[in-house]
Amino acid sequence: MIIYLQMIETDKDKSKFEEIYYAYRNLMYRIAYDRLQHIQDAEDVVYQTFAKIAENIKIIEPVGPKTKRLIVIMIENRVTDVFRMRNKHPVANYYDELQNYLSEEADSEDLLTECILKLPEQQRTVIWLKYYYGYTLREIARILGITLAWAQKIDQRAKKKLEELYREGGGVL
Repeated sequence: MIIYLQMIETDKDKSKFEEIYYAYRNLMYRIAYDRLQHIQDAEDVVYQTFAKIAENIKIIEPVGPKTKRLIVIMIENRVTDVFRMRNKHPVANYYDELQNYLSEEADSEDLLTECILKLPEQQRTVIWLKYYYGYTLREIARILGITLAWAQKIDQRAKKKLEELYREGGGVL
């Protein structure tokens, strides 16, 4: 935390950052790890997000629902960036020969993940929050600062688009 605090000028902002850090660090790590399934990548995402928070601490509100919503969105966006970088710069797998033995189920999960990543940002966020983290649409609406009706519409559109992308990718429902 010392590194982050060196980026901040005033004691008031340092105190606000500390509150945010202690309130949300575990949540941030859990979200990053749940999506990335890699300890080092999750730690990197959390570090980068806290660095961004420290840079912008003057305009970030103290601990509260709006701040939590902002933190979740920042982590989700940073995780999405990691996925995008992986697609641009594929990592060589030492066990390429094992790829031939993947089950059909694993292939369909990979296709589904690819399809989710192709969704527009807001639709992808609703899908992740609802189906991956188990939030209700009412909770998602509160997190994203939108109405329940709009969250329902986004969910409906996301499922329709996801089904189209899945079928286009060769998936069978």
